Amino acid sequence: MDKISTSLAEIRQLQRAFETTIPQAFLDENQHVNVQYYLHLVERGLGEIFRRVGLGDRYAAADEIGNFALEQHIRYLAELLQDDQVSVHIRLVDLSPKRAYFLAFLLNDTREELAATVEVVMMNVDIARRRGAPFPSAAKANLDALLARHRGLRWDPPVCGVMRV
Repeated sequence: MDKISTSLAEIRQLQRAFETTIPQAFLDENQHVNVQYYLHLVERGLGEIFRRVGLGDRYAAADEIGNFALEQHIRYLAELLQDDQVSVHIRLVDLSPKRAYFLAFLLNDTREELAATVEVVMMNVDIARRRGAPFPSAAKANLDALLARHRGLRWDPPVCGVMRV
């Protein structure tokens, strides 16, 4: 597995999508954050990004449309411990009419280190039909703008190389 060379300064060029302090309830028998909570933290960040682009709860309730995760890839890079301050930063890597490919960075702000990366390919779904559906035009325009901003960054996203939209 290649080392991730992306710096914290580069990652922090991305807007912070979520931040919290690690509670005791997230710990496992090894007294570090259980793997399920890495995804939970990233999910909170993705939820905020979805809200910002117009794909949040109101959108889902009004249009009976939601999003499903199709594929995920997690790289665990450093432990998270109780009381660590963490933040989630999201980069949109690619986009199609129905799918989006996100890379989430989970930072341990207490220790100033990258704790994990999580790649997620998600699909917009017509809930009634349980099938993929194109993003609504306003949300797609917001996603297109976000992708353009993220592609304008001067560093490549450290992706695993096997996932696609």
